[in-house]
Amino acid sequence: MPSHPISSTLTNHLHQTSPAPLQITFATLAIHNSQNGQFLNHVHRPHSRIVLKKMPCQSLAELTVPDNLVFSFSFQFRIPKTQKFHHVEMLSLPRPLDHGKLFIDEEKLVLSFRIDAPDPSLRVEVTHTYLGICDLKELCAPVPEKSLKLHNKG
Repeated sequence: MPSHPISSTLTNHLHQTSPAPLQITFATLAIHNSQNGQFLNHVHRPHSRIVLKKMPCQSLAELTVPDNLVFSFSFQFRIPKTQKFHHVEMLSLPRPLDHGKLFIDEEKLVLSFRIDAPDPSLRVEVTHTYLGICDLKELCAPVPEKSLKLHNKG
């Protein structure tokens, strides 16, 4: 079964009208950690997921990473105006994560970020490399709060 092109898959979802989040399962996730330029460890995980959703502000999207080594996290990024995007800055990263970048092409999705620490020598650089989309699943769109209030009256 041929894999879906990653950049096109994300771009198509972000430019459609459906508000439903998209869960993307990748064949492989490689996580590489280093500290002060020195290799710490490398982990391979099969069938790792991310969840992509558009934000109410039409120029932003959110990506959730449920398969991180330590904790799940989400970040926002600006949706590129063109159909192609490669290097994008991560916005709203949760502490202690910072200096996040997102790289996407047709073959891979790469997240790189830093786990900050008060002592600069303890900071850890992390890179997640996702390869080969093997499943796409639209998740149920959350019900807007306004709709919930209307249904509860009554």
